[in-house]
Amino acid sequence: MTGHFRSVLRRAAVWALAPALLLACSLRTSSPPQPVDAAGVWEGEARAGGASLPLTVTLERGPSGWRGTVDVPSQYALQYPLRNVNVDSTTVRFELPDQLPPGVFDGVLDRGQLQGRFTSTVDTETHEGTFDLWRRPPAAAPYTVRPARFRNGDLELSATVFHPQTPGPHPGIVFVHGSGPQTRDSYFRWFADRFARAGFVTLIYDKRGTGESGGDPWPQTAGSFTDLADDALAGVRFLGGQPDTDTDRIGIWGLSQGAWIGPLAASRAPGLVRFLVMLSGGGVSPAEQELYDDEVKLRDLGFDETVIAEALAYLRLADQYVRTGSDEDWQRFALARDEVRSKPWYPHLDRFPQILPREAPVWRSLRTDLDYDPAPALAQVRVPVLLILGEEDRSTPTSQTALSVQRAVESGGNTLLTVRRLPDADHALIVQPSPHAPWLAERPADHFVAEMLDWVQKVVGI
Repeated sequence: MTGHFRSVLRRAAVWALAPALLLACSLRTSSPPQPVDAAGVWEGEARAGGASLPLTVTLERGPSGWRGTVDVPSQYALQYPLRNVNVDSTTVRFELPDQLPPGVFDGVLDRGQLQGRFTSTVDTETHEGTFDLWRRPPAAAPYTVRPARFRNGDLELSATVFHPQTPGPHPGIVFVHGSGPQTRDSYFRWFADRFARAGFVTLIYDKRGTGESGGDPWPQTAGSFTDLADDALAGVRFLGGQPDTDTDRIGIWGLSQGAWIGPLAASRAPGLVRFLVMLSGGGVSPAEQELYDDEVKLRDLGFDETVIAEALAYLRLADQYVRTGSDEDWQRFALARDEVRSKPWYPHLDRFPQILPREAPVWRSLRTDLDYDPAPALAQVRVPVLLILGEEDRSTPTSQTALSVQRAVESGGNTLLTVRRLPDADHALIVQPSPHAPWLAERPADHFVAEMLDWVQKVVGI
């Protein structure tokens, strides 16, 4: 019942290392590679299945050995820590982090070039590829980055602030998470970079119960929508206290679950939040959205309507237990769960929290917001709102969301709503060229980031 943002950054995948013999043969040159210091910035691309993926790898030798980061703009990845970095005089090996489709890259250093091979298997499809990276000088960002901590009552949240280097005061923006255990080391950092470059003081933070923030660890509790909205407001107040921030020009950006939290936060503190950016959600209840997610998934897999109806009936039993917590509803759900475990559709369902025992606290924590109606909060919003939706979103009902948000906002007399529906874009606002194209071919929907920045800049007057 969670997982509203099944990001491209958290897909299930199994990767395998290319055979050493294939690597050696493919990289053989007329002369042996020349030893080179691997530390520095390496920029280039990976290629597989006719697609190419721009990426930047930064390597450095730390006190305990080699480490590094990777930037993959098409996956909203900025400075993601690499895993298991190994370097010797002529070879480099590293693994992509968990936020990306995991993989192993093996390459050979030769003067100013790092080249090699990788093999990936994603959703049962295997793609072998190559990569070529060239050393380039480090590029300084036009902003400074500072760690920070702020409080919502007794709860302390760990954050990062991006400060533009141009004279202020600047408008500000606070980024609000999707569902699940999300930290600031996610797609947040990439978008924060974009806004900082556009002249905004930006705040990203670890969600309560994750990273370095306080709170019960996820999934012991997911935090109620009210809790999460108050966390976001605490972030707005903290950002407004920065000397280079204009307190009259601070807004909230939220994707998926964050598209519910942003308007709720704005409705709880009129005048504090001056604009809203909602992406991939915010128009229907969590219960409706989760049922839609599984319905579309099963239909895409080719199950007929009778089977889909059976699966949805089972999921509604889980929802009913969340609502009541009663012995009777648990018994109905548990009995149904035993009966459907062998069904071919069962493994394809969102398995959280339905596989958990009754004692798991998350069953209770979900009760507060399962049937959350976003309309009352949206009706109280009096500031400019930008809603961005993907036409191929398989997690959010795009048309229903657009209509529901429009009706709710207009019911409160707010005429400052802009709706953008992006052709071919999914829940993460990514476009996949074809169903069987490698993930390297995926790209953000055309122009949406630039148009989003342009809208926000016009709203705040820069």
